[in-house]
Amino acid sequence: MRAVYDLIGEVIGAIGAPDFVAATADSLRRFAGFDLAAIVLHPDRGCPHVLYDDFDRIGRRAAVETYARVTHRINPMLALSGVVRARDFAGTPVERIAALRPWLVPAPEEELGFRTAGWPERQEELGLHLRGWDGTIEVGLYRERGQRPAPAATLRALAAMVMPIAAAFDRHRALAGEDRSVAASRRIRLSPRENDVCDLMLIGCSSDAIALRLGISRYTVKDHRKQIFRKLGIASLAELFASVH
Repeated sequence: MRAVYDLIGEVIGAIGAPDFVAATADSLRRFAGFDLAAIVLHPDRGCPHVLYDDFDRIGRRAAVETYARVTHRINPMLALSGVVRARDFAGTPVERIAALRPWLVPAPEEELGFRTAGWPERQEELGLHLRGWDGTIEVGLYRERGQRPAPAATLRALAAMVMPIAAAFDRHRALAGEDRSVAASRRIRLSPRENDVCDLMLIGCSSDAIALRLGISRYTVKDHRKQIFRKLGIASLAELFASVH
């Protein structure tokens, strides 16, 4: 039980911080005993986008973006809220998989019977589906599949934390939300592309994630960051967050 309280404390403690999304993903990953994590926002209107992932540690970052852009459409786990296991959703029709090739690879050895192109093989997957940010926040946890899946006690603990974590996401968004007059001033001072980069910075995206999202190089993102800081008269990401509170 102490581990549950520690996890909730870590998530609550990160509310309002620039790395809130990353810190929450890391806390959940460590609590569940998994190796990788990704958080994707599926808005009620608009296209899904990656809020956080650590797949660059294994050189598979592009696969997460492919999932958010294309292959999420066939993910049966998204139909349910709360805590879900991929192993409970086997049996996707072959024709549905074939319709999304080459982004999707048939793989009978996987829990879902397929995997996104470039995705690490033989992964056990847990999903926490939270309602928030005008959509569904999908927290995916992944590790190499072994003989023993995540124990029932871990699943029950994660299920009990779905609502508190969803509330933490909403509280973080409220704290990080911009006053309209400040937002209008910022948009006048920055170029359209700088505003795009700034918006992604404010939801916790890394430079690598911004580069992939906007189709530009990491070095171009760094140049935009410098211009944003210069035009807004700030020197750090922490000051950027403080300026919009």
